[in-house]
Amino acid sequence: MTARHAFPDTPRDHFLRGEEPPPGCLDEAVLSSWRRLRDQAPEGAAGPVPRGRLSINRLLGSIAATSALILGSIRLILGRDHPVAIVLVDGDLIIHSVTGDRLFVEGLDAAGLGEGRSAAENAVGTNAIDLCLRERRPMVTSDWHHVSADLANTMIAAAPLFGLNTALHGAIALVSDASVGTDTLSGLALLCAESTSAQMGAVETSGNLDRMLVEQRAIIDSISDGLLVVDEDGRVRHMNAPAGRILTLNPEQSVGRRFAELLDFEPVIAPIFRTGIGYYDRELIIDSGRRHLHLVDTAIPIKDIQGKVQSVVNTFREFNRAKRIAQQIAGSPVRYTFDDIIGTSDCLRHAIGDARKAALGTANVLLNGPSGSGKEVFAQAIHAHGDRRDSPFIAVNCAALPRELIESELFGYVAGSFTGAQKDGRPGKFEMASGGTIFLDEITEMPLDLQAKLLRVLQEREVTRIGATRPIPVDVRVIAASNRNLKDAIARREFRDDLYYRLHVVSITIPALKDRRSDIPMLATHFLRKYAAGAGKPVFTISDAALRSMAEYDWPGNVRELENTLERLVVLSDGTEIQRFDPPGDARPPTPLPPTPTALKSLREHERDVIAATLVHVDHNVTKAAEILGIARPTLYSKIRDYGLVLQRTGGG
Repeated sequence: MTARHAFPDTPRDHFLRGEEPPPGCLDEAVLSSWRRLRDQAPEGAAGPVPRGRLSINRLLGSIAATSALILGSIRLILGRDHPVAIVLVDGDLIIHSVTGDRLFVEGLDAAGLGEGRSAAENAVGTNAIDLCLRERRPMVTSDWHHVSADLANTMIAAAPLFGLNTALHGAIALVSDASVGTDTLSGLALLCAESTSAQMGAVETSGNLDRMLVEQRAIIDSISDGLLVVDEDGRVRHMNAPAGRILTLNPEQSVGRRFAELLDFEPVIAPIFRTGIGYYDRELIIDSGRRHLHLVDTAIPIKDIQGKVQSVVNTFREFNRAKRIAQQIAGSPVRYTFDDIIGTSDCLRHAIGDARKAALGTANVLLNGPSGSGKEVFAQAIHAHGDRRDSPFIAVNCAALPRELIESELFGYVAGSFTGAQKDGRPGKFEMASGGTIFLDEITEMPLDLQAKLLRVLQEREVTRIGATRPIPVDVRVIAASNRNLKDAIARREFRDDLYYRLHVVSITIPALKDRRSDIPMLATHFLRKYAAGAGKPVFTISDAALRSMAEYDWPGNVRELENTLERLVVLSDGTEIQRFDPPGDARPPTPLPPTPTALKSLREHERDVIAATLVHVDHNVTKAAEILGIARPTLYSKIRDYGLVLQRTGGG
């Protein structure tokens, strides 16, 4: 026996070194196979069996055609990440048929497990197919069990096929990659063997046929997805109960009829018979005279040895079912509740009280508060306290999305809507949030034309994807937030008043930190403990002098600035107490802007001068300049380009 593949520190290595493998580490049948191969004279070893020795087995031939249907069910269980093939062998270990993924089947053929070849151990080495016929019981071999390097990283689960009176007709094997669980593959192989043996017995005694068909139908109908098989003539070979329910068809009356005649729309799978190309998890929207379907669809072509499509296995599920799974993955994590909001000041308690009341309803909520005051914390707490707590929470920062993408992100698009779009289309944030809550932060940064579309979504409770004509109903609660005065934005024609009143059903003002200075000691203690634990340092304390300095500082960045400051102090501190707090340099009163010249200027010239002077004052820091000027940063960038101003930083930061 010659080692053709190295499996470090395996029982096989012990055997190759002349040692007996540790007791109980492998099946005795595998060890016996190794011994036979080791003792076999080199000149007596058999190579791969030439093609053409395919035995004619009537029973195997009668069941080979159903391998494709069995394979489709197995694919649904294993998932598309694992290649799989079904191998049928006769009692002489001659491979009768190999059905499965084309590339995987070609690889097995190269390894000697192709149609017409022998699966005997003296041809392809130790393998479960040979062993199951020797032992007359199910066997599994994987990885280092195999002698052949071509079968490395391959798992084979084989079970014998018994006919009437326990006659051994051959074996059926499932072959996949070694990452598939042993129990999973062996269980499926045993199920296939039992089903196939029953079918072979039915060929011998037709009385068993009805029972086998009932069992197979029960297995397929137990799958919650719709499943149908259509042959090359376009006729329905099988349709399970969920498929009939989704398509509003009677499965029993549909079998044998042309699929196109049963529908009032062109079957999507029809081109597969011509192209031979299937697809996985494609979103499918059908809006015909009698049906309105929104599905996630998969179609797998089953081909013969010449590559001709013989049938298509089509599985599909309703989009809302798939969306619920995706929502759990794509939704923003909800980490905060009202218990996580720290502070006892009257203004904060008033805001929390209003938010708790709002959480129990479904009305839209508008959160007002300066940057860093905790608007998203409030939004998450409202969601977590309401009836939608188990549904998705989707957070969208309107200021962070590029203008050209915000519409597609919010409302989605259909296939081919624009250059760069995903070929199958994509649902938007509103669809993903349906049933739950969508949080629109920095709502004032949304362009005016999209504000009109958002207003329609809020009024009609439906969205229309880019490039689509049919609206999609959505059930979503909207929480919007802004750090700007929306009435001032309305006066400047930067925000629609009708959208404001639609969002302003419940308005909650979150106080700035300077308006609740009594909460600063409690917040400081909380953040010190949090970041000391994260840095692996002892719990920090803070001196009275440092607390007084913090309470006197206005904290323009609010709770976010306080948290970042305390994290920095913990990281840089060598002791266990924060003894002093020095307000940052930019907390000093700003230098007055240059006085306006007495000469009369146009409004545009005045605006240019003010922007230029502000940029000089803040060392061309656009973020700070935008805050002083009271406009959005993208708007300021646009004006800088429009006026031909040059950004030239002279300092750090």
